[in-house]
Amino acid sequence: MAAFFDVAIVGGGPAGAVSALCLARRGFRVALVEATRFEGERYGETLPPEINPVLRELGLWDAFSELRPVQAPGILSAWGAGLPAEQDFISNAHGSGWHIDRNRFDAMLGFEAGRAGVAVFVGCKALPSRHPAGHWQVGNIDAAFLVDASGRTGLRLSEEHSYETDDRLLAIVLWLEGAEATDLRTLIETTPQGWWYTAPIPDDRSVAMFFTDPEIYNGQGIVLGEQLEFAPLTARRLQSSRILTSRVVDVPSACRLTLSGDGWLAVGDSASAYDPLSGRGIFKAFRHGMGAADAIASGRPDEHAEYAARVRREFDEYVRQRRMYYASERRWPESVFWGKRTGARR
Repeated sequence: MAAFFDVAIVGGGPAGAVSALCLARRGFRVALVEATRFEGERYGETLPPEINPVLRELGLWDAFSELRPVQAPGILSAWGAGLPAEQDFISNAHGSGWHIDRNRFDAMLGFEAGRAGVAVFVGCKALPSRHPAGHWQVGNIDAAFLVDASGRTGLRLSEEHSYETDDRLLAIVLWLEGAEATDLRTLIETTPQGWWYTAPIPDDRSVAMFFTDPEIYNGQGIVLGEQLEFAPLTARRLQSSRILTSRVVDVPSACRLTLSGDGWLAVGDSASAYDPLSGRGIFKAFRHGMGAADAIASGRPDEHAEYAARVRREFDEYVRQRRMYYASERRWPESVFWGKRTGARR
Protein backbone atom coordinates (compact mmCIF):
# COMPACT_ATOMS: atom_id res chain seq x y z
CA MET A 1 0.00 0.00 0.00
CA ALA A 2 1.15 3.54 -0.71
CA ALA A 3 2.32 5.62 2.24
CA PHE A 4 0.85 9.12 2.50
CA PHE A 5 2.98 12.08 3.57
CA ASP A 6 2.44 15.77 4.01
CA VAL A 7 5.51 16.54 1.91
CA ALA A 8 7.61 14.48 -0.50
CA ILE A 9 11.06 15.85 -1.35
CA VAL A 10 12.79 14.55 -4.48
CA GLY A 11 16.56 14.89 -4.14
CA GLY A 12 18.69 14.09 -1.10
CA GLY A 13 21.37 16.76 -1.50
CA PRO A 14 21.81 19.60 1.01
CA ALA A 15 18.75 21.59 -0.10
CA GLY A 16 16.43 18.60 0.02
CA ALA A 17 17.81 17.20 3.28
CA VAL A 18 17.63 20.55 5.08
CA SER A 19 14.07 21.12 3.85
CA ALA A 20 13.12 17.67 5.15
CA LEU A 21 14.88 18.16 8.48
CA CYS A 22 13.23 21.52 9.17
CA LEU A 23 9.75 20.32 8.20
CA ALA A 24 9.99 17.12 10.26
CA ARG A 25 10.97 19.11 13.33
CA ARG A 26 7.76 21.10 12.86
CA GLY A 27 5.68 17.94 12.94
CA PHE A 28 5.22 17.33 9.22
CA ARG A 29 5.24 13.81 7.83
CA VAL A 30 8.05 14.00 5.29
CA ALA A 31 9.49 11.58 2.71
CA LEU A 32 12.96 12.28 1.32
CA VAL A 33 13.51 10.45 -1.98
CA GLU A 34 17.12 10.10 -3.20
CA ALA A 35 17.97 8.39 -6.48
CA THR A 36 21.41 7.22 -5.30
CA ARG A 37 22.82 5.73 -2.12
CA PHE A 38 25.08 8.78 -1.77
CA GLU A 39 27.75 7.15 -3.91
CA GLY A 40 29.27 8.44 -7.16
CA GLU A 41 30.62 11.88 -8.00
CA ARG A 42 29.21 14.84 -6.08
CA TYR A 43 30.46 18.37 -6.55
CA GLY A 44 30.96 21.28 -4.18
CA GLU A 45 33.64 20.57 -1.59
CA THR A 46 34.20 23.94 0.07
CA LEU A 47 32.01 25.60 2.70
CA PRO A 48 32.36 29.31 3.57
CA PRO A 49 32.69 30.45 7.20
CA GLU A 50 29.05 31.60 7.12
CA ILE A 51 27.95 27.95 7.21
CA ASN A 52 29.15 27.56 10.82
CA PRO A 53 26.30 29.38 12.61
CA VAL A 54 23.78 27.68 10.30
CA LEU A 55 25.11 24.22 11.19
CA ARG A 56 24.84 25.11 14.88
CA GLU A 57 21.33 26.55 14.47
CA LEU A 58 20.20 23.31 12.85
CA GLY A 59 21.83 21.19 15.55
CA LEU A 60 24.22 19.62 13.02
CA TRP A 61 27.55 20.82 14.37
CA ASP A 62 28.50 17.65 16.23
CA ALA A 63 27.57 15.37 13.32
CA PHE A 64 29.48 17.66 10.95
CA SER A 65 32.57 17.64 13.16
CA GLU A 66 32.58 13.83 13.17
CA LEU A 67 33.17 13.96 9.40
CA ARG A 68 36.65 15.37 10.18
CA PRO A 69 36.49 18.13 7.55
CA VAL A 70 39.66 19.88 6.45
CA GLN A 71 39.97 23.45 7.66
CA ALA A 72 39.86 26.06 4.89
CA PRO A 73 41.72 29.10 6.27
CA GLY A 74 41.18 31.33 3.25
CA ILE A 75 41.27 31.83 -0.52
CA LEU A 76 44.24 32.50 -2.79
CA SER A 77 43.13 34.05 -6.06
CA ALA A 78 45.33 34.83 -9.08
CA TRP A 79 42.64 36.61 -11.07
CA GLY A 80 43.06 39.78 -13.09
CA ALA A 81 46.74 40.21 -12.16
CA GLY A 82 49.93 38.21 -12.00
CA LEU A 83 50.24 38.54 -8.23
CA PRO A 84 47.65 36.55 -6.22
CA ALA A 85 45.26 38.19 -3.80
CA GLU A 86 44.78 36.61 -0.39
CA GLN A 87 41.53 36.43 1.56
CA ASP A 88 42.28 35.27 5.09
CA PHE A 89 39.42 33.91 7.22
CA ILE A 90 41.30 34.52 10.48
CA SER A 91 39.40 37.75 11.04
CA ASN A 92 36.03 36.34 9.92
CA ALA A 93 33.49 36.52 12.74
CA HIS A 94 32.30 33.00 11.90
CA GLY A 95 35.74 31.39 11.95
CA SER A 96 37.24 29.13 9.29
CA GLY A 97 35.66 27.63 6.22
CA TRP A 98 35.87 23.91 5.44
CA HIS A 99 36.78 21.40 2.75
CA ILE A 100 34.56 18.32 2.87
CA ASP A 101 33.94 14.91 1.38
CA ARG A 102 30.59 15.59 -0.33
CA ASN A 103 29.41 12.00 -0.28
CA ARG A 104 29.88 11.75 3.49
CA PHE A 105 28.43 15.22 4.01
CA ASP A 106 25.26 14.49 2.05
CA ALA A 107 24.88 11.08 3.70
CA MET A 108 25.23 12.74 7.12
CA LEU A 109 22.47 15.22 6.28
CA GLY A 110 20.20 12.39 5.15
CA PHE A 111 20.93 10.44 8.33
CA GLU A 112 20.16 13.46 10.53
CA ALA A 113 16.91 14.01 8.63
CA GLY A 114 16.02 10.38 9.37
CA ARG A 115 16.79 10.92 13.06
CA ALA A 116 14.34 13.82 13.00
CA GLY A 117 11.58 11.51 11.74
CA VAL A 118 11.93 11.83 7.98
CA ALA A 119 11.27 8.66 5.98
CA VAL A 120 14.41 8.48 3.83
CA PHE A 121 14.23 6.40 0.65
CA VAL A 122 17.60 5.86 -1.09
CA GLY A 123 18.16 4.22 -4.45
CA CYS A 124 14.69 5.36 -5.50
CA LYS A 125 14.58 6.78 -9.03
CA ALA A 126 10.81 7.18 -9.37
CA LEU A 127 9.59 10.41 -10.95
CA PRO A 128 6.66 12.33 -9.46
CA SER A 129 3.25 12.44 -11.11
CA ARG A 130 -0.06 14.04 -10.24
CA HIS A 131 -2.80 11.70 -9.01
CA PRO A 132 -6.32 12.43 -10.33
CA ALA A 133 -7.29 13.29 -6.76
CA GLY A 134 -4.76 16.14 -6.82
CA HIS A 135 -1.94 14.85 -4.63
CA TRP A 136 1.53 13.78 -5.76
CA GLN A 137 2.81 10.27 -6.30
CA VAL A 138 6.50 9.28 -6.25
CA GLY A 139 6.65 5.52 -6.69
CA ASN A 140 4.67 4.11 -3.76
CA ILE A 141 4.75 7.43 -1.94
CA ASP A 142 1.76 9.76 -1.93
CA ALA A 143 2.09 13.34 -0.68
CA ALA A 144 0.03 16.48 -0.50
CA PHE A 145 3.00 18.74 -1.37
CA LEU A 146 6.17 18.24 -3.43
CA VAL A 147 9.61 19.84 -3.15
CA ASP A 148 11.86 19.61 -6.20
CA ALA A 149 15.46 19.32 -4.97
CA SER A 150 16.57 17.17 -7.90
CA GLY A 151 19.41 19.35 -9.19
CA ARG A 152 20.31 21.64 -12.06
CA THR A 153 17.80 20.38 -14.63
CA GLY A 154 14.86 20.16 -12.23
CA LEU A 155 11.63 18.20 -12.58
CA ARG A 156 8.89 19.10 -15.04
CA LEU A 157 6.11 19.94 -12.59
CA SER A 158 4.17 22.43 -14.70
CA GLU A 159 3.76 23.42 -18.32
CA GLU A 160 6.34 26.17 -17.79
CA HIS A 161 9.66 24.41 -17.25
CA SER A 162 12.50 26.54 -18.47
CA TYR A 163 15.50 28.38 -17.08
CA GLU A 164 17.00 31.79 -17.68
CA THR A 165 20.68 31.00 -18.29
CA ASP A 166 23.17 33.79 -17.70
CA ASP A 167 26.22 31.73 -18.61
CA ARG A 168 27.22 28.15 -19.23
CA LEU A 169 30.59 26.73 -18.29
CA LEU A 170 32.05 23.29 -18.78
CA ALA A 171 34.16 21.80 -15.98
CA ILE A 172 36.87 19.16 -16.33
CA VAL A 173 36.91 17.62 -12.85
CA LEU A 174 39.86 15.69 -11.43
CA TRP A 175 39.96 13.83 -8.11
CA LEU A 176 43.55 13.33 -7.02
CA GLU A 177 45.76 11.93 -4.33
CA GLY A 178 49.29 12.89 -3.35
CA ALA A 179 48.95 16.61 -4.13
CA GLU A 180 50.98 19.13 -2.12
CA ALA A 181 48.91 19.87 0.98
CA THR A 182 50.90 22.38 3.02
CA ASP A 183 48.58 25.19 1.91
CA LEU A 184 44.95 24.39 2.81
CA ARG A 185 43.47 27.46 1.14
CA THR A 186 41.20 27.26 -1.88
CA LEU A 187 43.20 28.27 -4.95
CA ILE A 188 41.75 30.01 -8.01
CA GLU A 189 43.94 30.86 -11.02
CA THR A 190 43.06 32.07 -14.50
CA THR A 191 44.47 31.05 -17.90
CA PRO A 192 43.71 32.26 -21.46
CA GLN A 193 41.04 29.58 -21.92
CA GLY A 194 39.39 29.53 -18.49
CA TRP A 195 40.33 29.13 -14.85
CA TRP A 196 41.51 26.55 -12.32
CA TYR A 197 40.03 25.72 -8.92
CA THR A 198 41.87 23.43 -6.52
CA ALA A 199 41.18 22.45 -2.92
CA PRO A 200 42.22 19.70 -0.51
CA ILE A 201 39.57 17.30 0.78
CA PRO A 202 39.67 14.68 3.58
CA ASP A 203 41.78 11.51 3.41
CA ASP A 204 44.80 13.24 1.83
CA ARG A 205 42.98 13.78 -1.43
CA SER A 206 42.25 16.89 -3.44
CA VAL A 207 40.01 18.08 -6.23
CA ALA A 208 41.00 20.18 -9.23
CA MET A 209 38.59 21.63 -11.77
CA PHE A 210 39.31 23.49 -14.97
CA PHE A 211 36.42 25.67 -16.13
CA THR A 212 36.18 26.62 -19.77
CA ASP A 213 33.64 27.43 -22.47
CA PRO A 214 31.75 24.59 -24.20
CA GLU A 215 32.57 26.22 -27.54
CA ILE A 216 36.28 25.89 -26.83
CA TYR A 217 36.06 22.34 -25.49
CA ASN A 218 33.87 21.05 -28.34
CA GLY A 219 35.81 22.92 -31.02
CA GLN A 220 39.53 22.95 -30.42
CA GLY A 221 39.60 20.88 -27.22
CA ILE A 222 41.49 21.51 -24.00
CA VAL A 223 44.92 20.15 -23.09
CA LEU A 224 45.20 20.51 -19.33
CA GLY A 225 49.00 20.48 -19.45
CA GLU A 226 48.93 23.59 -21.62
CA GLN A 227 46.55 25.33 -19.22
CA LEU A 228 48.88 24.51 -16.32
CA GLU A 229 51.69 26.37 -18.12
CA PHE A 230 49.73 29.58 -17.53
CA ALA A 231 48.87 28.62 -13.92
CA PRO A 232 52.14 28.22 -11.99
CA LEU A 233 50.50 28.18 -8.57
CA THR A 234 48.14 25.38 -9.59
CA ALA A 235 50.91 23.47 -11.35
CA ARG A 236 53.05 23.61 -8.22
CA ARG A 237 50.19 22.36 -6.07
CA LEU A 238 49.40 19.44 -8.40
CA GLN A 239 52.90 18.45 -9.48
CA SER A 240 53.18 15.39 -7.22
CA SER A 241 49.57 14.24 -7.53
CA ARG A 242 48.03 11.22 -9.21
CA ILE A 243 44.61 11.31 -10.89
CA LEU A 244 42.10 8.90 -9.36
CA THR A 245 39.06 9.71 -11.51
CA SER A 246 37.94 12.44 -13.89
CA ARG A 247 34.75 13.69 -15.42
CA VAL A 248 33.38 16.49 -17.62
CA VAL A 249 30.22 18.27 -16.44
CA ASP A 250 28.09 21.24 -17.52
CA VAL A 251 27.99 24.11 -15.03
CA PRO A 252 25.30 26.65 -15.93
CA SER A 253 24.47 29.83 -14.07
CA ALA A 254 20.69 29.72 -14.36
CA CYS A 255 17.46 30.50 -12.55
CA ARG A 256 14.19 28.65 -13.01
CA LEU A 257 11.51 30.94 -14.43
CA THR A 258 8.75 29.31 -12.38
CA LEU A 259 9.96 28.53 -8.88
CA SER A 260 6.68 27.50 -7.28
CA GLY A 261 3.28 26.32 -8.33
CA ASP A 262 0.17 24.46 -7.26
CA GLY A 263 1.42 22.19 -4.49
CA TRP A 264 5.16 22.46 -5.18
CA LEU A 265 8.35 24.46 -4.66
CA ALA A 266 11.85 24.21 -6.15
CA VAL A 267 14.94 24.44 -3.94
CA GLY A 268 18.72 24.33 -4.35
CA ASP A 269 20.16 24.02 -7.85
CA SER A 270 16.73 23.06 -9.16
CA ALA A 271 15.70 26.62 -8.31
CA SER A 272 18.90 28.51 -9.13
CA ALA A 273 22.38 27.27 -10.00
CA TYR A 274 25.50 29.33 -9.30
CA ASP A 275 28.98 29.38 -10.78
CA PRO A 276 31.35 27.51 -8.42
CA LEU A 277 33.39 30.73 -8.33
CA SER A 278 30.83 32.09 -5.87
CA GLY A 279 31.78 29.48 -3.27
CA ARG A 280 28.20 29.69 -2.01
CA GLY A 281 26.49 26.68 -3.57
CA ILE A 282 25.98 24.62 -0.40
CA PHE A 283 25.33 27.69 1.73
CA LYS A 284 22.63 28.68 -0.79
CA ALA A 285 21.18 25.18 -0.61
CA PHE A 286 20.86 25.46 3.18
CA ARG A 287 19.18 28.87 2.88
CA HIS A 288 16.77 27.54 0.27
CA GLY A 289 15.94 24.50 2.38
CA MET A 290 15.23 26.57 5.48
CA GLY A 291 13.26 29.17 3.51
CA ALA A 292 11.19 26.55 1.71
CA ALA A 293 10.35 24.87 5.02
CA ASP A 294 9.17 28.21 6.42
CA ALA A 295 7.01 28.84 3.36
CA ILE A 296 5.46 25.37 3.37
CA ALA A 297 4.83 25.41 7.11
CA SER A 298 2.98 28.71 6.79
CA GLY A 299 0.38 27.08 4.55
CA ARG A 300 -0.02 30.40 2.73
CA PRO A 301 0.42 30.75 -1.06
CA ASP A 302 1.69 34.31 -0.62
CA GLU A 303 4.60 32.93 1.44
CA HIS A 304 5.39 30.55 -1.40
CA ALA A 305 5.46 33.54 -3.77
CA GLU A 306 7.69 35.49 -1.39
CA TYR A 307 10.10 32.56 -1.18
CA ALA A 308 10.26 32.43 -4.99
CA ALA A 309 10.78 36.20 -5.21
CA ARG A 310 13.63 36.01 -2.69
CA VAL A 311 15.36 33.25 -4.66
CA ARG A 312 15.07 35.40 -7.79
CA ARG A 313 16.41 38.54 -6.06
CA GLU A 314 19.41 36.63 -4.74
CA PHE A 315 20.11 35.20 -8.18
CA ASP A 316 19.98 38.64 -9.81
CA GLU A 317 22.45 40.01 -7.25
CA TYR A 318 24.72 36.99 -7.77
CA VAL A 319 24.69 37.61 -11.55
CA ARG A 320 25.62 41.27 -11.04
CA GLN A 321 28.57 40.40 -8.83
CA ARG A 322 29.69 37.53 -11.04
CA ARG A 323 29.76 39.68 -14.17
CA MET A 324 31.79 42.35 -12.37
CA TYR A 325 34.31 39.76 -11.21
CA TYR A 326 34.75 38.17 -14.62
CA ALA A 327 35.11 41.62 -16.20
CA SER A 328 38.10 42.29 -13.93
CA GLU A 329 40.21 39.76 -15.87
CA ARG A 330 41.44 41.77 -18.89
CA ARG A 331 44.76 40.09 -19.74
CA TRP A 332 43.45 38.00 -22.65
CA PRO A 333 40.93 40.13 -24.62
CA GLU A 334 41.37 37.99 -27.76
CA SER A 335 40.43 34.81 -25.91
CA VAL A 336 37.04 33.30 -26.74
CA PHE A 337 36.49 32.53 -23.06
CA TRP A 338 37.27 35.95 -21.65
CA GLY A 339 35.97 37.86 -24.65
CA LYS A 340 32.50 36.45 -24.01
CA ARG A 341 32.62 37.28 -20.30
CA THR A 342 34.14 40.74 -20.38
CA GLY A 343 31.87 42.09 -23.13
CA ALA A 344 34.58 42.12 -25.82
CA ARG A 345 32.86 39.37 -27.84
CA ARG A 346 29.21 39.48 -26.80
